[in-house]
Amino acid sequence: MGEVLPRLGERRADVVVVGSAAIEGATRLAVPEVDERYAPLLDILPLQRLALALALTRGEDPDAPRGLQKVTATM
Repeated sequence: MGEVLPRLGERRADVVVVGSAAIEGATRLAVPEVDERYAPLLDILPLQRLALALALTRGEDPDAPRGLQKVTATM
């Protein structure tokens, strides 16, 4: 990732990093440092909040994403 970040910066891309370590040139969503076995559980929480905020900002219904169709039958 160290090689990719400067290239993204050249293209003026917004980079968001989720984790306990800060990375230069990126906005960080900080999470506590924990054992690497449990880190994915903590990393997903800020990403879910980000997805919710983006959906609401765009005027989308986060409980009914477009393109998702589900059919269930109850007996």
